[in-house]
Order: sequence, then structure tokens, then C-alpha cells
Amino acid sequence: MFNDFLLGQRNRCLNFFMSTVLTFFLFTTHFSAAIASDAHLKGVFGPLHNWPIIPIAMMLMPDGRVFAYGTTPAGVQNGLMHYAIWSPTAGTGSNAFQTLPNITQTDIFCAAQAHIPDTGEALLVGGDARVNTLRNYANSDVNIFDPATDSLIRQSQQMAYKRWYATLVTLPTGDHAVLGGRNDRLFAGSPTIPATVATYSPTPEVRSKNGQWRTLSTATSDIAYGKLGGESWNYPRAWVKPQGEIFVLTGSGFMFKLNTAGTGTLTKYTASIPAGQAFLPTIMFSPGRVLSVRKNRLSFVVDINGAGQPVATASGNLAYDRQYGNLTVLPDGRVWANGGSSTGNDLGGMVLESELWNPATNTWMPAAIAATARLYHSTSLLLMDGTVVTGGGGAPGPLKQLNGEIYYPPYLFKTDGSGEFAPRMEITDAPTSSIGWNQNFSVEATGNITRVTLVRAGAVTHTLNNEARFFDLSVPQAGNTVTVRTPLNANIAPPGFYMLFVWDAAGVPSIARMIQIG
Repeated sequence: MFNDFLLGQRNRCLNFFMSTVLTFFLFTTHFSAAIASDAHLKGVFGPLHNWPIIPIAMMLMPDGRVFAYGTTPAGVQNGLMHYAIWSPTAGTGSNAFQTLPNITQTDIFCAAQAHIPDTGEALLVGGDARVNTLRNYANSDVNIFDPATDSLIRQSQQMAYKRWYATLVTLPTGDHAVLGGRNDRLFAGSPTIPATVATYSPTPEVRSKNGQWRTLSTATSDIAYGKLGGESWNYPRAWVKPQGEIFVLTGSGFMFKLNTAGTGTLTKYTASIPAGQAFLPTIMFSPGRVLSVRKNRLSFVVDINGAGQPVATASGNLAYDRQYGNLTVLPDGRVWANGGSSTGNDLGGMVLESELWNPATNTWMPAAIAATARLYHSTSLLLMDGTVVTGGGGAPGPLKQLNGEIYYPPYLFKTDGSGEFAPRMEITDAPTSSIGWNQNFSVEATGNITRVTLVRAGAVTHTLNNEARFFDLSVPQAGNTVTVRTPLNANIAPPGFYMLFVWDAAGVPSIARMIQIG
């Protein structure tokens, strides 16, 4: 398990930052201009700020910092040389970022990523490779980013298959399953470079906590996570079901159940939903419920809580087509959609206006307007203060976006139309060591707590944040100190790190505390 002493030290540091520096940062550093009178309805974007790389992939670490990678400081496709760390508590100036050398000899551009539950480290598998000077082939490397030392370390045990654009799924055991990815790319050939045929990696693998790999040889499928199924190899959309298997939703609308025991068993469901596209976003927004954006601005909720067939229901039409856009689950349970384009990785159909989806009403509503396009290779990630950083785009693209914006959701503002930030409670006591499932724990704050929510630390790339989870914990009685219960089991809430938010009667959240479940 994660060392209790180290976790306590990290939490004590977080307490200091979150109660002092971050509060000051939120209200003064991001922006000081007058806020729109509808900020409490739509939220607000802060000003553009520079990034040292294009953040093609971003992960929230247990200490509240953001680990990002994907390009060189010039914004050129290459994860072989650099990665970056952003400290939100330090602001958005150049001193808040570190650009560090990647000495692993692995190009982590377009790798798969997930957190290691026991340690909070980042697990990265696969990525890019050059063949005959050409990019976008694949590698089988495994790397771990350690936030305690800010080092990226290549592991001795590789995957059996090379994977570019694969997905990592954190399992209830703390192991990881990897699905999909391409191996070789299609190249017609030239006078100096031989032709290559596109090949894929449709056989899943499982990495145990000790770093050993096993192949799910009897669960190979081209349609579930291979070359078919609407480019199913392309960052497969997959999550653990409440029954423990992996649920897979393909771009073509077909759905599957993968049992990772032994050499694996794959079952195709008879249920399906309308077709999507490889770069339309999908996210798990509550236990066993997935929100998926499909073609023609449609969206569907797929409920996988039952032991039988998934149940799909229409969840309203978006105002805009959002190819290459992102979905982010917020700490109030709503889902925020931003970026994208109706014409693909192209400025002609770009969308600057964001949208909010309310699961209680199944409706989409307009939200704040961004300053710039977020297209292919853009990302959005929930932060500890309840804001969302959205950044990147490019490599390739019509714009080389070495920048980001901060989205301030409606719950951060007074509801009187003044556009002013609302006062926020502070969490003064919360668990500092790992807690189990279905277990009571107490939370204390500086005000009257009426609601407690959990959001799993995110890991986002290529429109997919399959680490995201949201939980609304029952509060028996409001008060400065409340007792709540962790989610029922590891199938519902995979082991790892979760942001704990408490809410006041006005619907304003605290800055989060990070807790570990497992």
C-alpha cells in the first residue's frame, strides 16, 4: 500500500497550499477583470496562458500538480525528449512550469496512461516509434512517472504487442488492462522507403501490480478494439463494470464485455447505440453510467449497472458538433463539453462556446466562450480547486497551441448576477491515510457541510479521460463535521486517488482534499 507517512506528508503540504496559496491564486492571479453577469449560469474562461509544450496528454497527480507530455518546446510531435510539470498553486506564469528531459529512450507521444493505485504514480505504455525515418509506428515500452522525484523511468518488462493509441483500464485489483492500439501504419512507399501495411494489436494484455504481463489470447477482437468497429483500436472507450468485467463501447455503436480472468473472455452484447466517430468524446459521469457524444450532435447515456444488457437512453442534442472536443465531469455531477469542430481538425467549423449537460434533466445548455480553438490533441482536466484547465491542440493542426485557459464553472460565483466569486469553505480535517470501500469517514470544514462529492483524479488524452469517476456521497445531517461512506466496492470505485469536495448550502464547493481509496 501507499506509505501512510508519505501520504500524510503530502496531504499536510496540500492542506497548506490549498488553504492559503491556492485560495489567493483562484481569486486574484487568474484574472481581475469584471466578470459577466451570467457567470453563475455559464461560468467564465480566464485569459490565455503559455505552456512549455503542447499538453497532448495531462494527468492530475496526488499532490495536485499536472503531469503533461506530447511535444517538444517548439510544439513539434515528439515525446522522446521532454515532458512538463505544472504547479497550479504557483499560477500560470513561466515559474509555475518545469520542462524536464525524457531520458528513457521511449517516445511517449500518443501513449496509453493511467494512475498506479497504490502509489499515485503514472503508468504509461506504448507510444510512437520511427521506422525508416517515418513517425506514427508503435512501441511496446512501459514507463512510470514518479511525482515524488519528477522522474520518468523505463521498466524492464515490456508488453507483448506494440501499441500506439491504446487505452489503459485500472482494474479493481489494482492491475491494469491495456486494449487496442495500432502497430504499423499504412505507407504507400517511395523510391527510398519501402511500403508498410497497417497492422493493429487487437489482443488485450494485463499488467499485474508487480510489473508482470499476461496476454488475453482468447479475447482477441478486431471489432471490439481492433481495425473494425469504427476504428476501435483508436483509444478504445472502456471502463470497469459494477460486476467487475470491462465494458467496451465502439465507435460503430457495438458494445462488449471483457472478462480478464485467465486468458480472457469477450462477449458481444445485442444492444447498440448510433454510430460515433473515433474522436468524439465519451466519459463515465456517475457509477456505471457513461455519456457518449455520437454523430449528428446526438448524445446517449449507457447504463451498465445491470448484470444483463446495457441500457441506452437519449440524453439530448448538443448545440454543436464536437469532433476532437472534450468532456469533463465536474464536482457537482454535471458534464462540461468544450472545444471541437464540425469539420474535424479544421478551423472552419471550430466551436468556441462550451456547453453544460445536467444528468438530472438530461439537457444541454450554453456555457462560457473560449478565446481559441481546441481541436486535435487538445485536453481538459479537472483541478483541485474545482476549475478546469483546457489546453493544447496541434501537432498537427491548423494552430500550434502552446497555451491553455482556465474554465471557472458556475458554482464558483455568487448567484446574484454580480459576477463576483462566492466565498468558499475550507476542509480542515479529512483522511490522511488510505481508507477502504463501504467505510465511514469524517470530514470537517469551516462552514456547514450540506453535500460531499468525490471525483477521481483524471488522466486525459485524445478526447478520452477513462479514469474519471464521480460520486455523490450521502450526508445524513448537515454540520461542520459530517460522517460519510466511501463507495461500495472496487468495481464501482477502482482503487486510487480521489478529490474530496464539500459543499455549502449555497452550492459552492470547497477546494478539494485528495484521499486514497484502496
